[in-house]
Amino acid sequence: MNGNWRFITDSTNAGVAKQWSKGLPGAAVNVQVPHTWNVMKGLEDYIGLAWYEKEFTVPAQYRNKQLRLKFEAIYHDAIIFLNGVQLATHTNAGYTTFYVDITKEAKAASANKLVIAVNNNFSDSNLPYKKKFDWCADGGIIRGVHLQVTGKPSIKYVHITPDINLTDSTAKAAINLKLWEDDITAVQAVVRINEKRSGKNLFNQKLALSKSGNEFIGAVDIGKVHLWHFNDPFLYQVQVTLQNNTQPTDQVTQTFGCRKIELRGPQLFLNGEAVRLPGLEYMPSSHPQYGSAEPRWVMDSVANMMKDLNVTISRFHWQVDEYMLDQFDEKGILLQAEIPWWQQPDKLSPKLEEVARKQFTEMIERDYNHPCIFAWGISNEVHGNNRDPNQYRALKQFVKGLDSVRMANVVSNETFRRKQNDESFIGDLPTWNEYIGTWFGKQTNELPAYFAEVESAMGNRPLLITENGLCEPRFAGGDLRRIDDMIYHYNEWAKRKYIAGCIYFCLNDYRTHMGEDGSANYKARIHGITDMYFNRKSSYYVFKQLASPILITNVKKLSETTVQVTIQNKDQLPSYIVRDFMVTWPNGKNKMLQQKLPTLKPGETFIFTLEDMNARAGFDICTPAGYRVISYPFVH
Repeated sequence: MNGNWRFITDSTNAGVAKQWSKGLPGAAVNVQVPHTWNVMKGLEDYIGLAWYEKEFTVPAQYRNKQLRLKFEAIYHDAIIFLNGVQLATHTNAGYTTFYVDITKEAKAASANKLVIAVNNNFSDSNLPYKKKFDWCADGGIIRGVHLQVTGKPSIKYVHITPDINLTDSTAKAAINLKLWEDDITAVQAVVRINEKRSGKNLFNQKLALSKSGNEFIGAVDIGKVHLWHFNDPFLYQVQVTLQNNTQPTDQVTQTFGCRKIELRGPQLFLNGEAVRLPGLEYMPSSHPQYGSAEPRWVMDSVANMMKDLNVTISRFHWQVDEYMLDQFDEKGILLQAEIPWWQQPDKLSPKLEEVARKQFTEMIERDYNHPCIFAWGISNEVHGNNRDPNQYRALKQFVKGLDSVRMANVVSNETFRRKQNDESFIGDLPTWNEYIGTWFGKQTNELPAYFAEVESAMGNRPLLITENGLCEPRFAGGDLRRIDDMIYHYNEWAKRKYIAGCIYFCLNDYRTHMGEDGSANYKARIHGITDMYFNRKSSYYVFKQLASPILITNVKKLSETTVQVTIQNKDQLPSYIVRDFMVTWPNGKNKMLQQKLPTLKPGETFIFTLEDMNARAGFDICTPAGYRVISYPFVH
């Protein structure tokens, strides 16, 4: 259902009276969905109501099928009309996926007219709240639209939860399935589990799932599994096929991974190994040509740059396109996924609490199976005197009711000030948006004193640095200051073993209605190590060096074509075991050679010799997937 739609703005709210729900006027223009009007010339700053229309035909063979429209995201309020009849509303959730049943209204073998009224007004009933958010307010059908056709019964979601025995890498998995039909009490399902890349089958069996509450549950024994890791993101697929009298009625295929994340004292463990992780955040919706209607090549570019930068952990301020999560699964980047509650209000009204629960429900239902997601984020930098710790505890309990396995965290930028009363300590993993020397404090070198304040409240727990960076033009100095600031903060984090990781802010200069640079769809904060078009600044390459797990400590020339290299696996930040890394180099005929490196624990060194080298070339150390970790000579 993507592609060509008709579109028109409605600044005077005349469309209802003029019955645009039955069809848009001739002044409507053609646009391509996914779409946001805030990158269209003359509409860059338009906040208000707009309308979309698309005609489509339902094939005759679908006459007795269940028909649903899947909207991946509409920002932020939508009213759905089909053939002039209002079928649904979806409000106060502009980044989450929702569905509309059109079975009764859709006409088979003839044209159907779908009209959608969309509003992106700043709102006190929405999250993000009013104008209190630091990104763009792009309105429109910002992600894809799909027609789903099923029989009955049909699947709303399938969640799979692996339980891994790390001693022998075997796993059992719980399966939770929810139907669209509430009245069905028994389900027969064929469950098939394959390795995603090879297609090798691990499990294939017909199961009778038992109903528990509003879900059907079952369990499978997968056997020995290949664990998912950010340097080895091994994936599986579960396919669930429902049957009615041996006839298939619906089938859903979901990707998942087998990995275990734990907190033990002041450390974070992945698959039983202590890790300290370097990370980076990306601000979506920032390419001036596309805004929030990001094409897949933009998301591919982001994931590839993150891997090039040695990024292992990230977060998003709001719910993102599922394709981005697929890329994080495939390439190996851990993620904290968050609802867009940023800074204000300091206390949610009962209506906004319901909005938060709705957004969490829609987000977790869609994204539960993604192995990249290690935590759900409740809020970010909320400040004010009206904050209620019990509200955070209640939301955490609600999230745990939807997903009992992952962490639920709260992000704070005043951890040093509130100390033991800071809401981040309510979360599973304490956090700190650490902006000492910019937004807080007078000088960067005051940071150790601020850390002392945080440490006084920490107890035997880890800390995740969830943001730090230099925001221009608010803070002068340009990219040279960004580099100096980055190096100083990074080295201070590395000294403190209880810091489980850091998420630098951010990859890109980003579009925001609060921006202090540029105007219209170029209004931005200059906060990135790339610009809005992903052109790389010098700080990009500095960050890559800092985040590299490998340090090249010595390169000794033995002859014109032979060198001896000493490397060390860092034992600060990052700190994790490296396996199956490779060194690659061109020989005298420019043929690429490679040599496998041994497994190195944090702090271990290794000396190796490279022969038949091109005298004018260097070498690269790469991950098992081929991403360059570090190069010699140290060039861009």
